[in-house]
Amino acid sequence: MRALHRLAVACTLCCGSALAAPHYTITARLAPASGTLDAAARIVLPAGETVALRMDGAHRIESMQLDGRPLSAARDGGQWRIELAAATRERQLELRWQIRAQAPDSAARHRDTLTAFAPQIGEAGSFLPAGGAWYPLPHDSAGPLLHRYALTVDLPAMQRALAPGDLTQDTVRDGRRSQRFEARQDGEGADLMAGPWQQTTRALRARDGRTLTLVTLFHPELAAEAEGYLDAAARALTQFEARFGDYPYSRFSIASSPTPTGFGMAGLTYLGIDVLRLPFIRNTSLPHEIAHNWWGNGVHLAPDSGNWSEGLTTFVADYAQREAQGDDAARTLRLDWLRGLSALAPAAHDSLADFGGRTHDASQAIGYHKAALVFLMLRDTLGSATFDRALRTFWSSHRHRRAGWDDLRLAFEQASGRDLRRFFAEWVEGRDLAEPRLDAVRPGADSVTLTLAQPAPPHLPGLPLHLRDPDSGALRIETLTVDRPQQSFTLPLKGCAELAVDPDFRTARRLRPGEAPPILREATLDGTLALTVLDGGDARVGAAADALVGDWLDTPPPRLAADVAPGRTARMVIGRSADLDRWLARHGLPARPRDGDVVAWAVRSAAGGTLALVAARDADALTGARRALPHYGQQGWVVIDGGRASARGQWPAQTQWTRVCALSAQ
Repeated sequence: MRALHRLAVACTLCCGSALAAPHYTITARLAPASGTLDAAARIVLPAGETVALRMDGAHRIESMQLDGRPLSAARDGGQWRIELAAATRERQLELRWQIRAQAPDSAARHRDTLTAFAPQIGEAGSFLPAGGAWYPLPHDSAGPLLHRYALTVDLPAMQRALAPGDLTQDTVRDGRRSQRFEARQDGEGADLMAGPWQQTTRALRARDGRTLTLVTLFHPELAAEAEGYLDAAARALTQFEARFGDYPYSRFSIASSPTPTGFGMAGLTYLGIDVLRLPFIRNTSLPHEIAHNWWGNGVHLAPDSGNWSEGLTTFVADYAQREAQGDDAARTLRLDWLRGLSALAPAAHDSLADFGGRTHDASQAIGYHKAALVFLMLRDTLGSATFDRALRTFWSSHRHRRAGWDDLRLAFEQASGRDLRRFFAEWVEGRDLAEPRLDAVRPGADSVTLTLAQPAPPHLPGLPLHLRDPDSGALRIETLTVDRPQQSFTLPLKGCAELAVDPDFRTARRLRPGEAPPILREATLDGTLALTVLDGGDARVGAAADALVGDWLDTPPPRLAADVAPGRTARMVIGRSADLDRWLARHGLPARPRDGDVVAWAVRSAAGGTLALVAARDADALTGARRALPHYGQQGWVVIDGGRASARGQWPAQTQWTRVCALSAQ
């Protein structure tokens, strides 16, 4: 499962200075059968503030008045633009408009949904994200304004609506349902969803004594999953309250979508039907989205500061779940992250400060996985108690406000009493991974002096060096502070030891050659990737391979002929099992490791290039694996039978140890 992301509002900025936010009262009549929404809004504009409103230019404005006088909007770059100069008194803008939209496309790929903000309206489901400006969004000179609203939705009685905020009305009359949602805290907007949902609810006692409402809004085919999701939501919410502070809303809703969406908004998550069917989602993606109610939807992102919330949420939810499973599970996840990061070309490594949101696998590797590793490094440096104390301080200080990386740094500095400016400058503003290596090892009488080479960024306040007794296996860990490109350390040593730098993968670093066996994602993220299709003269195999590549990869790779031998660059080879077996034998590569309808696995060529190999029984089997296979990039091998993974695994990693003996032991 690809990690999910929070919707970001992407709109044009305007001039002015922020004093207060407008308040909206919106009524919307939704007609799923005809794909239309008729809406009206009354917007109260604070005195003394210049406000700009932006709405999708595809919508038809039927009327607009400011304090009872007609007002017009201008089109600007595909948006309606309404500029309102500051006034000495409060004003009221009234607007009526209509939206026509296509029904959601159930065949859409998850990647397509990450940047799809156009409204979707249909009987299987409707989705109008705030980021698509389905209603006029307020801005000031700093960017989109946080605002509050009351939203009343009128729709067919067999449908239900959902939006961030408290549900204060839900009535059915004359075949229509009316629901009212009130956002009483500052937020980023009204994301409106609807569908033919069955509702299941549960009450949960919050840490502060409130009664919270947990809700599933599932399509009928998911009804049996409701209780399991409510159980998982209650566990995660209780855990996060104990760790970070009080849950900031009165409800948490889990709603199903006919498209493969994976979004989290304030007090809710919106997940695809097929996603919700996956058995592991309630223990992985669901806690991630619940954690966003503190990080990203409870504390909002500051403009132009970078999206810190995805990395922090990945660390406190996804990684914490692995830690709860044990050391091996957590180490495996860290290695997965480093494999993906190491596969990216240096030019593809943006800084965390530049990460805005996930749009493809490479951005996920940076904004989610590298950021999570940076938070791990920070926790290892400061200690768990100090780290959690900083998060509680950050939450209490910035709840329902915007905050950036600098605000996080200040919270960690306050909790630890340490100056962390250099750490944040190099790991948040910088683009590089660490590359620490043992440059020299010199034994002494009862000591060892080792020289570490570390190109930029050189600042590693907690680099772990493992010293293992070669006879007993007893382990000693030294934590080194590296702040120069080359640095020597003298450590006590009696007898012999085997040395390894960060063998547990706790540093955001580039893996050394041969340090870890390959996974499929190493090839798919590699900028040198080329494609070879072994269709055996069967056009259907070629078409199925092209469709799979379109779903799996962000951009289509160049083609290489089958007779070109594997080299130092990455390569994906897709074909019928018999054809691929012959190709492997011709180029002296190990045989296919498993049997099945479709088998995909990663291997390294003799020259060092990573190969992603896909062997299919026939074109139909390859087509059947099209949706499942891209979700298993973190595996070394996976078998797809009947369109689902029947077996998967990774090749074991081998730590590279350097043996040294004190002179007194020689």
